[in-house]
Amino acid sequence: MTRMILSPRERRVAWLLTQLVLLGAFAIGALAVRDIVQDRPDGGDPPSAATTMVPPAGTGTDEAPAATTTEATTTTTWEPARSFTLVATGELLVHEYVADRAADYGGVGTWDFRPMFRLVRPILSGADVALCHLETPLSADNSDLAYYPGFRVPFELADAIADAGYDGCSVASNHSLDAGTAGVVSTLDHLERAGVATTGMAVDAAGDVPATFEADGISIAHLSYTDLMNGGSLPTEPARLVPRVDADEILADAAAARATGAEFVVLSLHWGTEYETAANSRQETLVETLLASPDVDLILGHGTHVPQPVVEQNDKYAVVGLGNFLSNQPGDERRMCSECPVATQDGLIAWFAVGDLPDGSVGVVDAGYVPTWVRRSSTYEIVPLGIDEPADVDPAVLAESANRTAAVVGQALRRLTIDSFG
Repeated sequence: MTRMILSPRERRVAWLLTQLVLLGAFAIGALAVRDIVQDRPDGGDPPSAATTMVPPAGTGTDEAPAATTTEATTTTTWEPARSFTLVATGELLVHEYVADRAADYGGVGTWDFRPMFRLVRPILSGADVALCHLETPLSADNSDLAYYPGFRVPFELADAIADAGYDGCSVASNHSLDAGTAGVVSTLDHLERAGVATTGMAVDAAGDVPATFEADGISIAHLSYTDLMNGGSLPTEPARLVPRVDADEILADAAAARATGAEFVVLSLHWGTEYETAANSRQETLVETLLASPDVDLILGHGTHVPQPVVEQNDKYAVVGLGNFLSNQPGDERRMCSECPVATQDGLIAWFAVGDLPDGSVGVVDAGYVPTWVRRSSTYEIVPLGIDEPADVDPAVLAESANRTAAVVGQALRRLTIDSFG
């Protein structure tokens, strides 16, 4: 096995992510202890118990204070809760000039997208489950590459997705059938070869199932749907090729996933009004309907190419739009996207700590995000703002991007930076 060598900055980011996991676990335990106290039938003080207090890891102190022990007549044992971290990102939209830069990285006859993920790799690989959204179909052998408006992009993107630390990808989008059924087959084949799970495309009944993961003993199901289809109609024929956004069908699928053992169900929805930061009425209605179901735990949105608000409902979250994670929008002198706002260069990494809740269910116990920005002018690197910013990029440009995203995301997610945890 090849071991990845991290730079000092990457090691610091990975260390901070470990602290996030510990903070999430601490929050789970605190919630559980609170409910134990509140659920006492006599409403009185809980029985005294032998407790040991130690400072949280990573406080920066050289010596830990001595443990404090309280004598007790009754001992309450608390079993550690199961927990995991999940991150999700926006659209991987490989325009021609993104591919051209990958060709420069790869050399003659090959494309290497891995350098574009260099700065975000520690965040993605540091999570227990990392989910991407692949919008552009992968070519089978790179002999038929095509870009906007119909995409067939270099298959080496699958290797970069795996190398970045992603465990799975949603693949239902308006571009899913750009290369027809052959494009569905090649996309699924290359991601499977790279070891990345997929949901949102299927060519047969065996593949028409959610992607599943397990983290700390918790089973997770991931489903993907699109509300948009370029040059075609929904539902597709057969419908399993690309599942459509239909509330009844989604809820039936989520219930089926729950019935087969899923404890945490994630939906990826490709929807919305292109380039609009505000959620449209259909998105708002679907969020309310889907989050009201006991079978849906988290919604991840894509499709508008700009960040959209985050909704918290019933202690559950819908990230309505994660924005672009990698693209050439809003374009440049070679191919300008006149309708693309500057926010198409923005995106976010949504971060969730998930674990056992006192009522026996599994849910989100902590949530945050890292804003991102694509450095299109040279490297096409995805920059995690506030975590690993290039010194040679104007700080004002990066601050403007972060502020745009913060204004849209709102207060439901707290922004994560190195200073937040350092």
